[in-house]
Amino acid sequence: MAGYEKINTVKELLKREMTVNQLAAAIGRGPRTVFRYLNLLRSENCGLHTKKHDGETFFVIQTEEKVSFNQAVVRQLEKIKKNMSENSSSDIKNRKLLDKLVEALQVTDPDEFKPEAITTDRDLVLDYGPFSDNKIQDVMVNKILDAIHKKLRIRITYAHTREDKGTEAIEVSPVKVIMRMDTTYLIAADETFEQQGIFKNYLVEHISNVTILAKPVAEGLLFDPAIHYKYTYGKYTTQDVPQEVTLLLKKDWLKAQFEKSHFNPPVTIRKDKNKNCLVDMKIRLTPDFKSWLMGILPDVQIVKPESLKKELKELLKKTLAEM
Repeated sequence: MAGYEKINTVKELLKREMTVNQLAAAIGRGPRTVFRYLNLLRSENCGLHTKKHDGETFFVIQTEEKVSFNQAVVRQLEKIKKNMSENSSSDIKNRKLLDKLVEALQVTDPDEFKPEAITTDRDLVLDYGPFSDNKIQDVMVNKILDAIHKKLRIRITYAHTREDKGTEAIEVSPVKVIMRMDTTYLIAADETFEQQGIFKNYLVEHISNVTILAKPVAEGLLFDPAIHYKYTYGKYTTQDVPQEVTLLLKKDWLKAQFEKSHFNPPVTIRKDKNKNCLVDMKIRLTPDFKSWLMGILPDVQIVKPESLKKELKELLKKTLAEM
Protein backbone atom coordinates (compact mmCIF):
# COMPACT_ATOMS: atom_id res chain seq x y z
CA MET A 1 0.00 0.00 0.00
CA ALA A 2 1.02 3.62 -0.53
CA GLY A 3 2.13 5.74 2.43
CA TYR A 4 -1.23 7.53 2.55
CA GLU A 5 -3.11 4.23 2.83
CA LYS A 6 -0.67 2.97 5.46
CA ILE A 7 -1.26 6.01 7.67
CA ASN A 8 -5.03 5.60 7.37
CA THR A 9 -4.67 1.91 8.23
CA VAL A 10 -2.68 2.90 11.34
CA LYS A 11 -5.49 5.33 12.27
CA GLU A 12 -8.03 2.52 12.04
CA LEU A 13 -5.85 0.18 14.12
CA LEU A 14 -5.32 2.84 16.79
CA LYS A 15 -9.00 2.92 17.67
CA ARG A 16 -7.80 0.41 20.30
CA GLU A 17 -4.55 0.53 22.29
CA MET A 18 -1.52 -0.92 20.46
CA THR A 19 2.24 -1.01 20.95
CA VAL A 20 4.77 -0.09 18.26
CA ASN A 21 5.62 -3.76 17.71
CA GLN A 22 1.93 -4.69 17.37
CA LEU A 23 1.43 -1.92 14.81
CA ALA A 24 4.55 -2.98 12.90
CA ALA A 25 3.31 -6.55 12.66
CA ALA A 26 -0.18 -5.43 11.62
CA ILE A 27 1.01 -3.28 8.69
CA GLY A 28 4.01 -5.39 7.72
CA ARG A 29 6.65 -2.74 8.38
CA GLY A 30 9.44 -2.22 10.88
CA PRO A 31 9.28 -0.22 14.14
CA ARG A 32 11.20 2.71 12.60
CA THR A 33 8.49 3.11 9.96
CA VAL A 34 5.79 2.95 12.64
CA PHE A 35 7.55 5.70 14.65
CA ARG A 36 7.62 7.85 11.51
CA TYR A 37 3.87 7.35 11.02
CA LEU A 38 3.23 8.18 14.69
CA ASN A 39 5.18 11.42 14.33
CA LEU A 40 2.98 12.34 11.36
CA LEU A 41 -0.13 11.61 13.43
CA ARG A 42 1.17 13.83 16.24
CA SER A 43 1.20 16.73 13.77
CA GLU A 44 -2.52 16.19 13.14
CA ASN A 45 -5.29 17.04 15.55
CA CYS A 46 -6.54 13.45 15.56
CA GLY A 47 -6.43 12.78 19.32
CA LEU A 48 -3.32 10.54 19.50
CA HIS A 49 -2.38 9.59 23.09
CA THR A 50 0.25 7.45 24.79
CA LYS A 51 -0.49 5.27 27.78
CA LYS A 52 1.85 3.18 29.88
CA HIS A 53 0.96 0.00 31.74
CA ASP A 54 2.60 -3.36 32.40
CA GLY A 55 5.94 -1.80 31.51
CA GLU A 56 4.95 -1.06 27.89
CA THR A 57 3.93 2.05 25.98
CA PHE A 58 0.62 1.89 24.13
CA PHE A 59 -0.77 4.30 21.53
CA VAL A 60 -4.44 5.06 20.93
CA ILE A 61 -6.51 7.65 19.06
CA GLN A 62 -9.10 9.05 21.43
CA THR A 63 -11.52 11.58 19.96
CA GLU A 64 -13.81 11.90 22.99
CA GLU A 65 -12.86 13.67 26.20
CA LYS A 66 -11.49 11.42 28.91
CA VAL A 67 -13.59 10.83 31.99
CA SER A 68 -12.37 10.27 35.50
CA PHE A 69 -11.73 6.59 36.20
CA ASN A 70 -11.17 7.23 39.91
CA GLN A 71 -14.73 7.80 41.10
CA ALA A 72 -14.76 4.78 43.41
CA VAL A 73 -11.59 5.99 45.15
CA VAL A 74 -12.97 9.55 45.37
CA ARG A 75 -16.14 8.28 47.09
CA GLN A 76 -14.07 6.43 49.68
CA LEU A 77 -11.98 9.53 50.39
CA GLU A 78 -15.14 11.62 50.82
CA LYS A 79 -16.41 9.12 53.41
CA ILE A 80 -13.12 9.38 55.32
CA LYS A 81 -13.43 13.20 55.30
CA LYS A 82 -16.91 13.04 56.84
CA ASN A 83 -15.59 11.02 59.78
CA MET A 84 -12.89 13.60 60.55
CA SER A 85 -13.36 16.17 63.26
CA GLU A 86 -13.65 19.84 62.31
CA ASN A 87 -12.15 20.85 65.66
CA SER A 88 -8.98 18.74 65.64
CA SER A 89 -5.96 20.57 64.19
CA SER A 90 -4.51 17.33 62.79
CA ASP A 91 -7.85 16.39 61.16
CA ILE A 92 -8.18 19.86 59.63
CA LYS A 93 -4.72 19.47 58.09
CA ASN A 94 -5.58 15.99 56.80
CA ARG A 95 -8.88 17.21 55.34
CA LYS A 96 -6.97 19.78 53.28
CA LEU A 97 -4.65 17.04 52.02
CA LEU A 98 -7.65 14.89 51.09
CA ASP A 99 -9.24 17.81 49.24
CA LYS A 100 -6.11 18.20 47.12
CA LEU A 101 -6.00 14.45 46.46
CA VAL A 102 -9.68 14.35 45.42
CA GLU A 103 -9.13 17.31 43.09
CA ALA A 104 -6.13 15.57 41.48
CA LEU A 105 -8.08 12.35 40.97
CA GLN A 106 -11.03 14.11 39.37
CA VAL A 107 -9.09 16.14 36.78
CA THR A 108 -7.82 14.67 33.52
CA ASP A 109 -4.53 15.88 32.10
CA PRO A 110 -5.26 18.83 29.72
CA ASP A 111 -1.89 18.40 27.99
CA GLU A 112 -2.66 14.77 27.18
CA PHE A 113 -6.15 15.43 25.82
CA LYS A 114 -6.65 17.25 22.53
CA PRO A 115 -10.02 19.07 22.62
CA GLU A 116 -12.36 18.83 19.65
CA ALA A 117 -10.20 16.39 17.72
CA ILE A 118 -11.07 16.02 14.06
CA THR A 119 -12.63 12.85 12.75
CA THR A 120 -10.40 9.89 11.92
CA ASP A 121 -12.57 9.07 8.90
CA ARG A 122 -10.10 7.81 6.28
CA ASP A 123 -12.22 9.30 3.48
CA LEU A 124 -12.10 12.85 4.86
CA VAL A 125 -9.58 14.95 2.92
CA LEU A 126 -8.75 18.47 4.10
CA ASP A 127 -7.02 19.99 1.09
CA TYR A 128 -6.60 23.67 1.90
CA GLY A 129 -4.79 24.53 -1.32
CA PRO A 130 -2.18 27.26 -1.86
CA PHE A 131 -1.96 30.32 0.39
CA SER A 132 -3.90 28.53 3.10
CA ASP A 133 -3.26 28.70 6.82
CA ASN A 134 -1.91 25.15 7.10
CA LYS A 135 0.94 25.79 9.54
CA ILE A 136 -1.04 25.90 12.77
CA GLN A 137 0.50 24.08 15.71
CA ASP A 138 -2.03 21.83 17.41
CA VAL A 139 -0.54 22.65 20.81
CA MET A 140 -1.38 26.35 20.35
CA VAL A 141 -4.97 25.71 19.24
CA ASN A 142 -5.57 23.13 21.96
CA LYS A 143 -4.30 25.48 24.64
CA ILE A 144 -6.72 28.17 23.47
CA LEU A 145 -9.59 25.65 23.38
CA ASP A 146 -8.69 24.48 26.87
CA ALA A 147 -8.97 28.08 28.14
CA ILE A 148 -12.33 28.51 26.34
CA HIS A 149 -13.70 25.34 27.93
CA LYS A 150 -12.56 26.48 31.37
CA LYS A 151 -13.78 30.06 30.76
CA LEU A 152 -10.37 31.54 31.61
CA ARG A 153 -8.55 34.52 30.15
CA ILE A 154 -5.32 34.13 28.20
CA ARG A 155 -2.31 36.29 27.45
CA ILE A 156 -1.12 36.03 23.85
CA THR A 157 2.04 37.27 22.20
CA TYR A 158 0.68 38.65 18.96
CA ALA A 159 2.43 39.95 15.84
CA HIS A 160 0.14 42.51 14.20
CA THR A 161 -0.34 42.47 10.44
CA ARG A 162 0.64 46.14 10.30
CA GLU A 163 4.40 46.34 10.72
CA ASP A 164 4.21 49.68 12.54
CA LYS A 165 2.25 48.05 15.38
CA GLY A 166 4.85 45.31 15.88
CA THR A 167 4.45 42.52 18.45
CA GLU A 168 2.75 42.92 21.81
CA ALA A 169 1.39 40.92 24.75
CA ILE A 170 -2.41 41.14 24.88
CA GLU A 171 -4.76 39.86 27.58
CA VAL A 172 -8.05 38.65 26.10
CA SER A 173 -11.13 36.59 26.93
CA PRO A 174 -11.30 33.85 24.26
CA VAL A 175 -14.72 32.69 23.01
CA LYS A 176 -14.10 30.66 19.82
CA VAL A 177 -11.52 29.30 17.39
CA ILE A 178 -12.89 29.55 13.85
CA MET A 179 -11.47 28.58 10.48
CA ARG A 180 -12.93 30.90 7.84
CA MET A 181 -11.79 31.09 4.22
CA ASP A 182 -8.92 28.66 5.00
CA THR A 183 -7.58 30.86 7.81
CA THR A 184 -7.80 30.06 11.52
CA TYR A 185 -8.79 32.83 13.93
CA LEU A 186 -9.04 33.26 17.67
CA ILE A 187 -12.19 35.26 18.39
CA ALA A 188 -11.83 37.11 21.68
CA ALA A 189 -12.85 40.15 23.71
CA ASP A 190 -10.13 42.59 24.80
CA GLU A 191 -10.22 45.50 27.24
CA THR A 192 -12.33 47.60 24.82
CA PHE A 193 -15.22 45.11 24.75
CA GLU A 194 -17.09 46.66 27.69
CA GLN A 195 -17.37 50.01 25.86
CA GLN A 196 -17.61 48.81 22.23
CA GLY A 197 -19.19 45.37 22.51
CA ILE A 198 -17.05 44.12 19.59
CA PHE A 199 -15.25 40.78 19.44
CA LYS A 200 -11.90 40.89 17.67
CA ASN A 201 -10.22 38.43 15.28
CA TYR A 202 -6.64 37.32 15.91
CA LEU A 203 -4.78 35.28 13.28
CA VAL A 204 -3.68 32.12 15.07
CA GLU A 205 -0.55 31.90 12.93
CA HIS A 206 0.48 35.33 14.29
CA ILE A 207 0.26 34.09 17.90
CA SER A 208 3.68 32.94 19.11
CA ASN A 209 2.78 32.21 22.75
CA VAL A 210 -0.33 31.51 24.84
CA THR A 211 -0.49 31.67 28.64
CA ILE A 212 -3.65 30.60 30.44
CA LEU A 213 -4.36 32.99 33.32
CA ALA A 214 -6.08 32.27 36.63
CA LYS A 215 -8.74 34.87 35.78
CA PRO A 216 -12.30 34.25 34.62
CA VAL A 217 -13.31 35.66 31.25
CA ALA A 218 -15.11 38.99 31.14
CA GLU A 219 -18.79 38.95 32.05
CA GLY A 220 -21.56 39.14 29.47
CA LEU A 221 -19.71 37.42 26.59
CA LEU A 222 -22.56 36.13 24.46
CA PHE A 223 -20.88 35.29 21.16
CA ASP A 224 -22.93 34.43 18.08
CA PRO A 225 -20.94 33.62 14.89
CA ALA A 226 -23.90 34.62 12.72
CA ILE A 227 -23.95 38.11 14.24
CA HIS A 228 -20.14 38.37 14.16
CA TYR A 229 -20.02 37.58 10.43
CA LYS A 230 -23.18 39.47 9.44
CA TYR A 231 -22.72 41.51 6.21
CA THR A 232 -19.31 39.84 5.79
CA TYR A 233 -18.04 38.39 2.52
CA GLY A 234 -14.83 36.67 3.58
CA LYS A 235 -12.14 37.31 6.17
CA TYR A 236 -12.75 40.97 6.92
CA THR A 237 -15.19 41.79 9.74
CA THR A 238 -15.18 45.59 9.66
CA GLN A 239 -17.65 47.99 11.21
CA ASP A 240 -18.30 49.80 7.91
CA VAL A 241 -21.89 50.60 6.96
CA PRO A 242 -23.40 47.70 4.93
CA GLN A 243 -24.35 48.58 1.35
CA GLU A 244 -27.25 47.45 -0.85
CA VAL A 245 -25.58 45.65 -3.79
CA THR A 246 -27.25 44.32 -6.94
CA LEU A 247 -25.35 42.19 -9.46
CA LEU A 248 -26.46 41.02 -12.88
CA LEU A 249 -25.19 37.48 -13.53
CA LYS A 250 -24.26 36.55 -17.10
CA LYS A 251 -23.25 32.93 -16.49
CA ASP A 252 -25.23 30.01 -15.06
CA TRP A 253 -22.34 28.83 -12.88
CA LEU A 254 -22.53 32.10 -10.94
CA LYS A 255 -26.23 31.58 -10.25
CA ALA A 256 -25.48 28.09 -8.91
CA GLN A 257 -22.73 29.52 -6.72
CA PHE A 258 -25.06 32.09 -5.17
CA GLU A 259 -27.80 29.49 -4.66
CA LYS A 260 -25.38 27.48 -2.49
CA SER A 261 -23.90 30.51 -0.76
CA HIS A 262 -23.90 31.20 2.99
CA PHE A 263 -24.23 34.97 3.00
CA ASN A 264 -25.69 36.54 6.13
CA PRO A 265 -28.22 37.96 5.53
CA PRO A 266 -29.05 35.57 2.64
CA VAL A 267 -28.98 36.92 -0.91
CA THR A 268 -32.11 37.25 -3.05
CA ILE A 269 -32.05 35.87 -6.60
CA ARG A 270 -34.65 37.24 -9.04
CA LYS A 271 -35.36 37.91 -12.72
CA ASP A 272 -35.88 41.35 -14.21
CA LYS A 273 -38.33 42.16 -17.04
CA ASN A 274 -35.74 41.08 -19.61
CA LYS A 275 -35.31 37.69 -17.88
CA ASN A 276 -31.83 38.66 -16.65
CA CYS A 277 -30.70 36.99 -13.42
CA LEU A 278 -30.15 39.51 -10.61
CA VAL A 279 -28.73 39.01 -7.14
CA ASP A 280 -29.55 41.44 -4.32
CA MET A 281 -27.41 41.46 -1.19
CA LYS A 282 -26.58 43.63 1.78
CA ILE A 283 -22.87 43.50 2.47
CA ARG A 284 -19.85 45.50 3.58
CA LEU A 285 -17.67 46.53 0.65
CA THR A 286 -14.45 45.00 1.93
CA PRO A 287 -11.23 44.49 -0.07
CA ASP A 288 -11.80 40.74 -0.42
CA PHE A 289 -15.32 41.30 -1.82
CA LYS A 290 -14.01 43.78 -4.38
CA SER A 291 -11.18 41.42 -5.34
CA TRP A 292 -13.71 38.64 -5.87
CA LEU A 293 -15.80 40.88 -8.14
CA MET A 294 -12.70 41.79 -10.14
CA GLY A 295 -11.93 38.11 -10.54
CA ILE A 296 -15.29 37.22 -12.11
CA LEU A 297 -15.53 40.15 -14.53
CA PRO A 298 -16.99 40.30 -17.19
CA ASP A 299 -19.32 37.44 -16.12
CA VAL A 300 -21.01 39.79 -13.68
CA GLN A 301 -22.27 43.36 -14.05
CA ILE A 302 -22.59 45.75 -11.11
CA VAL A 303 -26.04 47.32 -11.17
CA LYS A 304 -25.67 49.18 -7.87
CA PRO A 305 -24.26 50.97 -6.00
CA GLU A 306 -22.89 53.35 -8.61
CA SER A 307 -19.93 54.19 -6.35
CA LEU A 308 -18.75 50.56 -6.43
CA LYS A 309 -19.06 50.39 -10.20
CA LYS A 310 -17.06 53.61 -10.55
CA GLU A 311 -14.35 52.43 -8.14
CA LEU A 312 -13.78 49.16 -10.00
CA LYS A 313 -13.73 50.94 -13.38
CA GLU A 314 -11.00 53.26 -12.13
CA LEU A 315 -9.07 50.33 -10.74
CA LEU A 316 -9.27 48.48 -14.07
CA LYS A 317 -8.11 51.56 -15.97
CA LYS A 318 -5.16 51.99 -13.63
CA THR A 319 -4.27 48.31 -13.93
CA LEU A 320 -4.34 48.42 -17.75
CA ALA A 321 -2.28 51.61 -17.83
CA GLU A 322 0.43 50.05 -15.64
CA MET A 323 0.65 46.69 -17.43
